[in-house]
Order: sequence, then C-alpha cells, then structure tokens
Amino acid sequence: MKSARMERYSRRTQVLAHDRHRRELLVVVSGCLEISSMSTHGRKYVNALLGPGQVAPLVRLLEDVPLPYDYHAHEDSVIIHLPSDAVIAVLDAEPVLWRDVAKLGLQRQRLSIVLLQNQMLNSIHGRVAATLMSLVHFYNGQGPGTGESDGGPLVRLSQNDLAAMLGLSRQTINKELGRLVEEGAIDMRYKRIRIVDAERLARIAAGT
Repeated sequence: MKSARMERYSRRTQVLAHDRHRRELLVVVSGCLEISSMSTHGRKYVNALLGPGQVAPLVRLLEDVPLPYDYHAHEDSVIIHLPSDAVIAVLDAEPVLWRDVAKLGLQRQRLSIVLLQNQMLNSIHGRVAATLMSLVHFYNGQGPGTGESDGGPLVRLSQNDLAAMLGLSRQTINKELGRLVEEGAIDMRYKRIRIVDAERLARIAAGT
C-alpha cells in the first residue's frame, strides 16, 4: 500500500510520538503494542496490550476523532503504519472487506463491555481471573505476549502491567495472583503467567 511504512521500536518507545493524532492504523508485526493513558496526577491506565496480527486504532477510520490514548512498544516491536485514507480507499474499492472491519470492531466492543461489567460487578479476585482469561481467549493465543507453552497458554505480563490494567495496587495484584497459584489455576515466573487450568480460571472469573 502506498505510503505504508514499517518501523522498529525498542521497548517503552512511544509510537506516533511526534504526532499522536495522525490518522494511521498501527499493525503489530512482532512484539507488543501497549494502549494506555496517563492522568494529570501521573496515574497510568492500560487499556489493552496487542500482539502480532492485531491492529489499532480502528477509530482512525473515522474523520476528526480525537485520539484519547497513547501507544508504546510494550517490548521490542515491529509496527506497520497504514495511512487511514489509503486503507479506506481499499475498503471502498472492495466493500465486502468492511464486514471484517465491522466484526473486529464488534469484538473489541464486546471485550470492553465484558471488562467494564467485571470492573463494576465482580470481586477483585474474579476481575483478575477474568482479565487473564480475556488476554488468552479474545486474542486466541496470538495477542499481547501470549503463546502456547508446555502446560498451557503463557501470558507475558508483569504485575505492574496487570495492576495498571485493573486500576489496582501491585500489592493487591501480587496477593490475588498468589491465590490463583494456590488454587491451581495459574503458575508464575518473572513477567510470565502460565494458565495451568483454564476451566478453573474461568469458574473463578465467573464467581462460581
């Protein structure tokens, strides 16, 4: 595609640093893209972590929409920048492709609603379990640092990252992850969380 470009980013480097409102789609080739925002008081909120094959922000297919989030390479990453106007031209030329965009947008909306519901109604223990489940299931093992390992899917995520996603303290996350280990749902290593028993984790997430 004309004007598309591929960029390499080292860990924690801001993507679109010089123009955060540029109308581009970001496609993750390798690594992990963090979508986050920072409050005026310096509190960080992580909205999502996207792995290889994922694209953001879909809202950039609309015109003049402010971009509320910042984008950082969560780890060393390769990102393709696609100008939104060029993408729209391709979609308009092949309208059937808009169906896939709509399906992806609806999947993202569904995930947001589920996470919001968990945030409002679930216990802290259930919220942690549900977030881990969403990282594995929504991205089908190809998302934010996930991958199959002996014994179950592996999520490459630090306790600080998980705390930022849930708006909880690192101490609380450490306690809840310890409970999940004791319950046989997960196993932990440094910045690695392995899902040992997905069914048990799902039951905890559902509060059953």
